[in-house]
Amino acid sequence: MKKISTIVIVMLAFAASTFAQKANKLGYLSSAELISLMPESAKADSAINKYAMELDGLAQQMYVEYQKKTTDAQTKAKTMSEAQLDVLGRELADLEKRISDFQQTAQDKIDAKREKLYEPILQKANDGIKAVAKANGYTYIFDSSAGSILFADESDDIMPLVKAHLKLPDPKPATTAPVKAPN
Repeated sequence: MKKISTIVIVMLAFAASTFAQKANKLGYLSSAELISLMPESAKADSAINKYAMELDGLAQQMYVEYQKKTTDAQTKAKTMSEAQLDVLGRELADLEKRISDFQQTAQDKIDAKREKLYEPILQKANDGIKAVAKANGYTYIFDSSAGSILFADESDDIMPLVKAHLKLPDPKPATTAPVKAPN
C-alpha cells in the first residue's frame, strides 16, 4: 500500500510539473496598428478613395441635372398647366429617388471594394500572427486595438516579432536636432 501511494504521489508530482511547464504563454498586439503599417493598406486605401471619387463624380452629375430641372421648373411653373406641373413634379421626385438610390448603391459598392481589397491584407496579417505565435510558443494572442484587454500581466507585446516576420519597417520616430544657443 505504501508503494502504491508513493507511485501515485510521484505521478501527481510529475503531472503537476508537466502542467506547470505547459502553462499558457500570453501575448498581445494592436491589429489596427499592424494593418496600418502594411504597405498593401496604403495601396488599398488609394484604390478605394479613387473609386469613391469616381462614384462621387457620377452623383454630382445627377445632382447638377436635378438642380437644373428644379430651376427650370421654378421659372416655367407660372406658364404651365396643372397637368404639366404634375408630370414635372413626378419627374423631379423620380430624379430625387434615383439620386438617393445611387448614393446607397455607391456606398454598398465602396464597402464591397474595401472588403475585397482588405481580405488578403487581413489574411496576411493573421497568417503572420499565427506563425509568430507558433514559432514562439504562445497559447493566446489578444488584440489590444479591439479594447478587449482590461489588464495584461505576464504577457508579451508580439508586435515587433510580427513586424519582423512580415518584413515591415519600424516607423521612424521624429528626431529633433539640438538647438544651438545664439552666440
